[in-house]
Amino acid sequence: MKSKLMSDKLDLCEAEGEATRVLNRFPFAELPICPFTIAQRVGIVVQPKKSSEPGVSGFLLRVGDTFGIQYASHITNDGFIRFTVAHELGHYFLPDHASHLFPQGDGTHSSHSGFVSIDRYERQADYFASALLMPEQRFRSELLRAGEGLEAIEHLAMMFRTSLTATAINYARFADTPVAIIVSSGRQIEYCFMSDRLRELPKIVWIKKGDFLTKSTTTYKFNANIATDKQEKKADGSCTLDDWFDDAPEIEMSEEVVRLGSYDKTLTVLYTDQDLEDELENELEDSDF
Repeated sequence: MKSKLMSDKLDLCEAEGEATRVLNRFPFAELPICPFTIAQRVGIVVQPKKSSEPGVSGFLLRVGDTFGIQYASHITNDGFIRFTVAHELGHYFLPDHASHLFPQGDGTHSSHSGFVSIDRYERQADYFASALLMPEQRFRSELLRAGEGLEAIEHLAMMFRTSLTATAINYARFADTPVAIIVSSGRQIEYCFMSDRLRELPKIVWIKKGDFLTKSTTTYKFNANIATDKQEKKADGSCTLDDWFDDAPEIEMSEEVVRLGSYDKTLTVLYTDQDLEDELENELEDSDF
């Protein structure tokens, strides 16, 4: 597990470094960063493409030294289209990606962008896309003024013209407060990202893909309503951290849920502005009685 985490961090660092080099080569004075412009500047044509392949968001094409990018035409979310194009640019710019994806020299590579794939190259291209579209220094600066929770994430997504999911993951990465971002479908969790403040909690058992939602959570009830064709787009409530994470302390969290487009998937934002150390001390004192 530790070796996998270390490998993932190295991939992230390499992706961020390459994205920074690209932005230094093709600087943007103002936000948002446009992946279509970067593609044009390196001679890559970007086009939509009809695709019946489930889960495929984009394609990188290679003929000799010429590359092209296509994104699935069924995607209607502007932020996700831009993320998909940036993901394919990651495959183009990142060292070893082209030789790995095109071992015979020419061909077409199908991508699953948006942090849904466990493949190392797909994940690294996602990291590149996030770093390209949401450069750390600019993102941190805007994060300080954005507020908290889903409202802050929606504001940042509009400013950077990025998908809600990618923005939420970045929000968790750079937040100084305890934050968890969970994507779920039906009763099951697909993946979870946590802020460093949350990861630092002792003994906390991390959420895994396939874990089941707790029935007492707002997310469980919200997803049940989607299954019965009720059209709520958002919901908010409260929970305790141990409703989500085994062996976590009973710290009260805000829980906000939003439906992701027309898909039967939801994005959950868990957050609190409470000082975790104070809360843990209080809980330990209570347990002494």
